[in-house]
Amino acid sequence: MWKWSALMPHPPVLIPEVGRGRENEAAKTLSGISELTRELKDKMPDVLLVLSPHQPYAPGALYVNSAEIISGSFRMYGAGNVKIEAETSNEFHNFCDFLNAENVNFYALPTKNLTQDQGSMVPLYFLHKAWGTLPPVLICSPIGLTPEEAFKLGQSLRKFESKKSFALLASGDLSHRLTPDAPAGYEPEHAPVFEAAVEEALRTCSTSPIMKLSSQTLERAGECGLRSVMTMLGLAGENAAIKIFSHEWPFGVGYCNALWKN
Repeated sequence: MWKWSALMPHPPVLIPEVGRGRENEAAKTLSGISELTRELKDKMPDVLLVLSPHQPYAPGALYVNSAEIISGSFRMYGAGNVKIEAETSNEFHNFCDFLNAENVNFYALPTKNLTQDQGSMVPLYFLHKAWGTLPPVLICSPIGLTPEEAFKLGQSLRKFESKKSFALLASGDLSHRLTPDAPAGYEPEHAPVFEAAVEEALRTCSTSPIMKLSSQTLERAGECGLRSVMTMLGLAGENAAIKIFSHEWPFGVGYCNALWKN
């Protein structure tokens, strides 16, 4: 049932209408997105499960967006003509019943406007370009979960049953503190260590490199994508193959493109 899972970054500057040339400073990331979406060109699922850290925060739980139609634009970044719209899958209730059965804490509430959710908007922009349309979606935020709970969520998702094909879009930037001019400050001791651990975790499809990090490093790395990564690892399972297309930090923020195919 699960076709693939993709880790994608979400800085709005990657959108040409927003970046107006600055996107070229992230050339490796754009190349990684091109390679990833090229591999997914003929692999559009029936339902796309989106994990975005910029959906509403549900303390101690997974947030599940119950709005029937979800839409937004890049007007906050001077590109209001660039819009994204998708419908929530009719698998919504089946998905929520599954979460209940798996004892996953969640809150299901509607958030119709995606404009402030770059975590969904940016990757969906590139996937829409690849497919010419978007499949029905289930949009969630894993930020209320611990990294361990996010990993267990991924493991549980392997058991989810549906007659439809599913794919997971794990949206997330990594450390926001990788260079002296980074937007969230500079952490030369912790940020690079975090980046290296995440890359190693993806290459080996193991949470071990991440779980060995100190709580101080996890906190001071200033990340927003760790839980998306952990869910992706849980879904892929041990001994799986995850392909990394790119990993760089041109604006002091870690951007990684990776793909697991079932």
